[in-house]
Amino acid sequence: MRFLILSDIHGNIDALDAVLARAPRESYDRLLVLGDLVGYCANPNEVVERIFELEPDAVIRGNHDKVCSGVESADNFNRIAGEAARWTIKALTPANKERVAKLPSGPTNVDKDVEICHGTPFDEDTYVFDEDDATKALDAAHRQICFFGHTHVPVAYVRKASNLTVVHPQPGGPETTVVNVLKRSRYLINPGSIGQPRDTDQRASYATYDSKKSRIEIRRVPYRIDLAQQRIVEAGLPESLAFRLGLGR
Repeated sequence: MRFLILSDIHGNIDALDAVLARAPRESYDRLLVLGDLVGYCANPNEVVERIFELEPDAVIRGNHDKVCSGVESADNFNRIAGEAARWTIKALTPANKERVAKLPSGPTNVDKDVEICHGTPFDEDTYVFDEDDATKALDAAHRQICFFGHTHVPVAYVRKASNLTVVHPQPGGPETTVVNVLKRSRYLINPGSIGQPRDTDQRASYATYDSKKSRIEIRRVPYRIDLAQQRIVEAGLPESLAFRLGLGR
């Protein structure tokens, strides 16, 4: 089975289209989406429609999805995120707002080996920033492989017995980082963010998993950042959101 794993698109249609061009429908069997379709960037409707057209096998909500669809308030967001959320609430069509509002929370068990969550298996809004966070998430996971998002930083935590190994794709490095799946190990994998990477690498980030080959790949794809930046500025969103795309932060 070949999986395509997407996370944290955040309304960036230019980045999403670049990823989908690199990973066309015939290249995977199942699509998993880890949340935060919207927020920050200027094309939330296009992103929501593109994702739903692809009919994901599993899709869950992120914290921005909740706020931008009115499920939760923006009280816990910083000023820039709050401004973007309020803009997105107005920009979403009623149909797309309803679609986003109805996204289920994670975690979701995909099959006997794979589960997905936005933050962690024990709380959808909790971040995994370091090895201690990863250990708690792995302890709560129900499957050998758990894909998560939320931090916008691609990383693989691999635990065998009590030993935890961390694989950080090199910013600006090769387009593909490979993680081999071994039977006696457990995996916590962040595919990174498509729409707003925060590891100082400007390229969109996503992941694939081939269960037959026992191989996970975290992949980077360049895209027209200047177009995404122009859309943000022209939409009247905070210019800092455009600026950070160029920094990958």
